[in-house]
Amino acid sequence: MSTCILWFRNNLRLGDNMPVAEAYAQFDTVIPVFILSDSQHSSKWAEPGMGPHRARFLVESLEDLKQGLRNASSDLLIIPSEDPVKTLLEIANQTNSCAIYGPKEFAFNEVRQESELVSKAKQERLEVKFYTERTLYLQSDLPFGLDDLPEVFSRFRGKVEKRSRVQPPIEEPEITSFDPLDFNLEGSEIPVLSDSKDSRSAVPFKGGTTAAWKEVDYYLWESEAVLEYKLTRNGMVGRKYSSKLSAFLSLGCLSARQIYDELKRFEEEVESNESTYWLFFELLWREYFQWIALKHGKDLFTAHGLQPEKPLKQGFNARAFEKWTSGNTGDRFVDANMKELVATGFMSNRGRQNVASYLVHDMGIDWRAGAAFFEKHLIDYDPSSNYGNWLYNAGRGNDPRPFRKFNTKMQAERYDSKGEFVETWT
Repeated sequence: MSTCILWFRNNLRLGDNMPVAEAYAQFDTVIPVFILSDSQHSSKWAEPGMGPHRARFLVESLEDLKQGLRNASSDLLIIPSEDPVKTLLEIANQTNSCAIYGPKEFAFNEVRQESELVSKAKQERLEVKFYTERTLYLQSDLPFGLDDLPEVFSRFRGKVEKRSRVQPPIEEPEITSFDPLDFNLEGSEIPVLSDSKDSRSAVPFKGGTTAAWKEVDYYLWESEAVLEYKLTRNGMVGRKYSSKLSAFLSLGCLSARQIYDELKRFEEEVESNESTYWLFFELLWREYFQWIALKHGKDLFTAHGLQPEKPLKQGFNARAFEKWTSGNTGDRFVDANMKELVATGFMSNRGRQNVASYLVHDMGIDWRAGAAFFEKHLIDYDPSSNYGNWLYNAGRGNDPRPFRKFNTKMQAERYDSKGEFVETWT
């Protein structure tokens, strides 16, 4: 009897999931495990723990995955631990497992964790494999090596669109039975969190694969809102102005390839236009940030970022920062966006660019403080996208223009001309 530990990370689904497919194809017994840890990328700036909305979305996603496994006579072990590597090796030893399979991550802390696990597992004669499932393309699909990854998005996009192909999603495998009691294993109960949601929120859904597919169905097939995406994507109020799929992507409740595949089906069966293409365009931006994070490693989380020259020294004014986080800066547009974030765990793309610009360029506060606050609160937090976007807005990332200051008053007039958004969150 061969036994494998299947380590779930930010891939909380069963379909189009290479580590899941490979584990169930190759081993008699598969032990699904999720390690609940408080791993932060900017600990100097961050308060410990997740914000309530991000935590709730994670819990709902774990509940959905656990139910999916239980429907197939399996289960998901959820184990709190601040040392995932040590915990995984202990479970492997306790269960006589011969392998640990999991998804490849792209940001510095997670990549370092993978290297540590491989190194320590080797001493135990344990096989460890990580599979790419987070991106549209495998690294072998890219038309350049990682070292030659373009530092400007437009060049990346041009080469990838011409020379790379998105592979079709893989099917959900047949799940074999697993009972934790057979191995004297005991996971923790999923914490019960308040499900109270602000009625003003643009994101009324729950976490998990079930909710993710409902949202895909709504945005593409029911409302056909995707046909107007390019026109509405800078919206700030309501459900239909953007796809609202980013949170599901961040935890892997569905994959980028699954969205792409469904989008292509929609284009074939309903309509293909500039807006449907633009949804793919945004998936490409997410894709780019993943590979940039893998290429640049620790630099993504440093003050200088991806630019060689040292940045101007920026201090940290705790009182000013508290005004920004609580939505009390006096700039009504910035404040409304920050209040939405704290109340719901969500902020529009337009809002994110404005509050980031205001913190860095108007208040003179180190961009990493803002990025860490987003890390704590955003339900769609993804290290590569979050820190990549903050670097971009701070002029320290993938951008030939070094100074990206937004005029928040003009932005409010352009994107909230009737004051509807500001009034909603004031």
